[in-house]
Amino acid sequence: MRAVRAVDETELVDALAAGEVFDCAQDGSRRPVPASLVRQICRSGGAGIDPHGFRLRNAAIVGDLDLAGIELAVPLRFEACAFDSPLICEGASLHALAVTDCPAVPGLLGNGLRVRRDLDLSGSVVTGAHRTVASTSRRSAVWLCEADIGGRLLCLDTRITADGERAVQADRLHVGGNVRLLHAFTAVGEVRLIGVTIDGSLDLTGARILNPDGLALDLADATIGGSFFLIDDADGPPTIQGRIDLNSARVAGQLLIRDAVLREPPGAPVGGPYAKQRSDGTAVSAPRLTVGADVSVEGACDIEGGIDLSMSQMSSLSVTGTARLNAPRRTALNLTNAQVDSTLRIGDGVQVLGTVDLTATRIRGDLTLRGAVLSGADGGRPLLAANGAKVEGSVQLRGLRATGGSVNFFGADIGSFVEAAGAELTNPGNLTLSLHQASVRGSVRLIDGFRSTGHVNLTRAIVDGRLDCRDGEFIESSGSSYDRFGHAISASSAAFRGGMYLAWRAVDGSVDFTSTSTTVLADDPRTWPGRYSIAGLSYDRFGAAGGEPGADAWDSGLRRAWLRGQADYDAGPYEQAARVFRQHGYARQAEQILIDQRADARRSGPDRSVRRTLVDAVYGFTVGYGFRPGRVLWALVALLVAVVVSLQLGPLATSLRATDARGNVYAVDGRLVTVDAVSPSAPGQAPGAGGSTAGGSTADGAAVASTQRPAPDGCGAGQVRCFNPYFYALDTVIPLISLDQRSTWYPDPHAPSGRTAEWWLDLATLAGWLLSSVVVLSFARLARTL
Repeated sequence: MRAVRAVDETELVDALAAGEVFDCAQDGSRRPVPASLVRQICRSGGAGIDPHGFRLRNAAIVGDLDLAGIELAVPLRFEACAFDSPLICEGASLHALAVTDCPAVPGLLGNGLRVRRDLDLSGSVVTGAHRTVASTSRRSAVWLCEADIGGRLLCLDTRITADGERAVQADRLHVGGNVRLLHAFTAVGEVRLIGVTIDGSLDLTGARILNPDGLALDLADATIGGSFFLIDDADGPPTIQGRIDLNSARVAGQLLIRDAVLREPPGAPVGGPYAKQRSDGTAVSAPRLTVGADVSVEGACDIEGGIDLSMSQMSSLSVTGTARLNAPRRTALNLTNAQVDSTLRIGDGVQVLGTVDLTATRIRGDLTLRGAVLSGADGGRPLLAANGAKVEGSVQLRGLRATGGSVNFFGADIGSFVEAAGAELTNPGNLTLSLHQASVRGSVRLIDGFRSTGHVNLTRAIVDGRLDCRDGEFIESSGSSYDRFGHAISASSAAFRGGMYLAWRAVDGSVDFTSTSTTVLADDPRTWPGRYSIAGLSYDRFGAAGGEPGADAWDSGLRRAWLRGQADYDAGPYEQAARVFRQHGYARQAEQILIDQRADARRSGPDRSVRRTLVDAVYGFTVGYGFRPGRVLWALVALLVAVVVSLQLGPLATSLRATDARGNVYAVDGRLVTVDAVSPSAPGQAPGAGGSTAGGSTADGAAVASTQRPAPDGCGAGQVRCFNPYFYALDTVIPLISLDQRSTWYPDPHAPSGRTAEWWLDLATLAGWLLSSVVVLSFARLARTL
């Protein structure tokens, strides 16, 4: 085998002058080219070199190739060359630089390099760990700090191994075109691009960056004029082992992550010597990121660790496909104080293990989590924390699956409806869904198979639309540290201006609607749970449970049973229901509800005396606590009839007597005793000597009976008021009426049945007084209630 002959200056210069590619291959080996020769030719600035440039193939560059400060007007290309020392071009000014398919490049030191066209490292293997003045603490295989590339930076199938240090350090690099780290591009070590300015796009299709101990890709403060792509290619997904840092970066186009595998550094907190350490954003740390178009996480992305987009601004954010965000017991997606100019979407089938934090986030479109799967929150941490968030569109939770944490919209401002149709929220003994103090411009729909195993908190929420629980299930059978009462639904002091449609499928636990206000209460009173609180619940009318007109909506029997079933007696719900019934023309049903209220108050009140309990019972039985005065009127009528009948059919009437002014005594059938006037006696004549034969009086003035027969006239020719049994009964029973019947006719105790008549009429008078007084008091109380 021939010895490999070194390249001499003449043949190299001649080839370059002819514009040829000088191929140094010899018998499968590379001919050595002294680095000093290359430097010597380049120092001429390209004089004598064809405009096609300095093109060297299959050469073995021997020695340190130091092109620092050199200006070369033609392209400089090394193809399939092997270097035994780093390529140094710091401060050089080149037309173009290509180091392609080179199997051994022990480093590239290009701080301050100026390349008018492309810098191409495609297919090359770069190794080493070198120090420069750009860093006092770290070494790197490739240095491009403050370099300026007028065209593209190409690293297709490039492999950079940094021997445990940084693979690339290119702080404040400027690239006029695209940066393409594509296909089998592999960097073992950190790729640091802090403050870079890329006028085109950053494309990491199929790239692999491996730095398991910390930062893998550092784009803090970067400015990208196009888009940022981290997507798969035909050979497989892009893989980043270590953290991606996009702190304060600006991307004018879209940020697309598709089918990527991102792995956080194990146990490594976010931060550095000049930043506060935190545990969020351990896979992607991008606080204050600005993206002019969409941020998309698509396909089968597998992200181990959190994504921090706090205080960021973007056109829209979508996580779709079968993406998986895995940060158990931590924050999986952080959008705290971020602004999304359109829709924020976590799509069907996306799995999020950890918390999605939307605290104080502003979303100008819809927030959609249709079919998403949330789990893995720690203890009291929510799965979705949207405290104080502002969503100008709707919140769509249809088909959401949330296990082991809550979906929390505490104090949120939602510009349209909240829909959770078919959602399943499971957090036994704790919060599942919270709209506490939230403002919702539309309706809240917990419908069509919605299932909550835990506590739904709607306390102090203001909802301009409906609360719709049609076909929903609410299960919370035991109390917890969060809610010791075991409420499945709590909506105390909430306002639902479009009505409450409570056609739930089942409620296991209690519900709390204390001081809740609404317009329509559409429910089936028979489906309420065994324990509920409705004190202070106010509404304007009832509606059918399914929203369709139905007679059950105004079934007072069902409603009265519903009122009696409240957990703790309160008079307010009775008063409210009665008012609604009365306003809609159901006055009698309203009165019955108020009667029930008094009866339930008597049964539920504190221990009282037997006398008071008995009085209340009699009051309720007789006049229905003042709402059934007709019962006493019928009793008065019955008493009147009894008195009339006793006066007409019995012997009592024959014992009645009346006396006129002269002393004549009358029975109801005529004069019974007649007393005539007494003539004066002559002096010395005995009394009665005047010769009167009809009757007279004794010497002491006492009247004596006349020998004349009584007249059949019971009125004494107008001397006494005629007896009328009907008027006599009224005068006896009704104390407010005086017809002078009872004062004229009195029972004679010496007559047959006279004593009985006396007792009977006195008792009838007392009963009439009592019943009449009750009637008057009942009407007065009813007037106050009305």
